[in-house]
Amino acid sequence: MTVSEAFDTFKSELELPDQQQKQAAAAQQQIRERVSKYLFVPSSFLTGSYARYTKIYPLNDIDVFLVRNERRTGLAAYGSGGVYPTAALNEVAAAVQGAYPSAATVKKQNRSVNVQISGLPFGFDLTPVWLRTPDGYWIPDTDTGSWIPSDPDAHATRMTAANDLNDGKLKPVVKMMKHWSRNNYDRMSSFHIELICADIFSTQDIGNYQVGVATVLVHLSRYVNQPMLDPVYKQCRTDKMLSPAEASELLLRANSDAQRAVDAVKLENAGQHDYAIAKWKEVFLKGFPR
Repeated sequence: MTVSEAFDTFKSELELPDQQQKQAAAAQQQIRERVSKYLFVPSSFLTGSYARYTKIYPLNDIDVFLVRNERRTGLAAYGSGGVYPTAALNEVAAAVQGAYPSAATVKKQNRSVNVQISGLPFGFDLTPVWLRTPDGYWIPDTDTGSWIPSDPDAHATRMTAANDLNDGKLKPVVKMMKHWSRNNYDRMSSFHIELICADIFSTQDIGNYQVGVATVLVHLSRYVNQPMLDPVYKQCRTDKMLSPAEASELLLRANSDAQRAVDAVKLENAGQHDYAIAKWKEVFLKGFPR
């Protein structure tokens, strides 16, 4: 097997299997319909990595926006009424418990409600949102007790444009880096990884998948624990805030894997595919083809 063949196989194995795609499609439709019977939700839609086609197998969670109003709105002055972030999440949690009285485990998070339904190998992150004037949505942030703007439609459009600019190779590289992150402490948010990859390849070509992954690893250290804001409104961070010890540990692994990746590319260029594949297995730790 050549390195390129190994990466093509790796790319395929990171895709969600057809059976899980069908299961996820049916489950997300069901939860949206059932919750809307207990909560006023004029519309709802899929968002996040699942909607942008950058989710990897195995699937963890599906992100859903529950739109709570019909007309765009600004923020009410503090103390003048309106829904507070904590109350908005409480309402969603109560609706889920009404829709699934004995089959769901509900956990309120900073900006969403995580739902695990008995019998499903994946969960849902349900976010209550309000249509925002003039565009986008207001989403709750219970850490700050405020509402922050977000525009998943713009995020998806930007990712599609960046992927097209890179001849369809950006999303596969993003998925490979998410797999790397999942196996190496899992300290980078999914969206943060997407933004890092898009930023790096806005000024250089990916080449092939292995060169693309090596390039991201070589540049990754300058992004670790550095604030990266939502590219649309530039008001909230997309990166996870790490402790100095966590950041140091991740940087050490990123830099050592960057060297391994560079070595793997050199071995491939020298025609030593078996040794190069062995190096890539050291980088990804598990899941990379033999």
